Amino acid sequence: GMFNDMRISRDMQDTYRAFRRSQESQGESTGGGKQVEIEVDVESIQEAIDRYSKYYLDKHTGRKLSWQTSAGAAELKATFGSGPDKYQRHELCVSTYQMCILLLFNDRDTLTLGQIRTKTNIPDQELRRHLISLCTPKHRILKKGSKGKGITSDDEDTFTFNADYSSKLKRVRIPLVKETMVTKSNDEAGTISTVTTAAADGSIPLPVEEDRRHLVEAAVVRIMKARKALHHNDLIAEVTRQLSVRFTPAPQFIKKRIESLIEREYLERSLEDHR
Repeated sequence: GMFNDMRISRDMQDTYRAFRRSQESQGESTGGGKQVEIEVDVESIQEAIDRYSKYYLDKHTGRKLSWQTSAGAAELKATFGSGPDKYQRHELCVSTYQMCILLLFNDRDTLTLGQIRTKTNIPDQELRRHLISLCTPKHRILKKGSKGKGITSDDEDTFTFNADYSSKLKRVRIPLVKETMVTKSNDEAGTISTVTTAAADGSIPLPVEEDRRHLVEAAVVRIMKARKALHHNDLIAEVTRQLSVRFTPAPQFIKKRIESLIEREYLERSLEDHR
């Protein structure tokens, strides 16, 4: 069940850390990048993914390792300011997608939407949402070339690293905007359409749909681990509240994920509540 999975995950992390320490003690390089504004590079992330994938698959033959990038988080050490006397260093708490976007600005101050999409392979809707989150008035890590809150061009909208960003906080969390703020240009109609949580045609990219399933299930397990027992409607409300910074799941979608967890014996239905 859930506790066995948690134990296996914890043991795997401990053994991998020990494995990496043994390699480092033997003189193997761990990779790394040029320290400019943000002190990691994209190549080092891919190297870390490849190392762990090889380690995991060598230990577990016949398994498949999938990376749920939309559920990850990272901390970046960033330096802002235009001179030694004006430097400000902050720790940015960001999502995995935000991290991948920001790391591109180690090498260039300005990138277009098309260039960022090509280099990161982030699904278009998620890419726009994460870029907008980095351009908000409160957390303007990047400067957007176009006017307005949304991204109105397909590929030519530009994003520039904001060296003048400042905050009173040493550790800054960059929250995600809601999906209703994400706009996309409709060239054929010549109008701007809003991409909402439930699109008119119901089409959501399969990778995004899969990531959302895992996010909802993780939230349910996390809540139930803390509460032990909870009424059905209260659980749905709490899951919706916790995930509102990422997306707004429909109650029916949450209910399906709860049913799936019950079938896999992560949860047990109360005999007094059969909903």
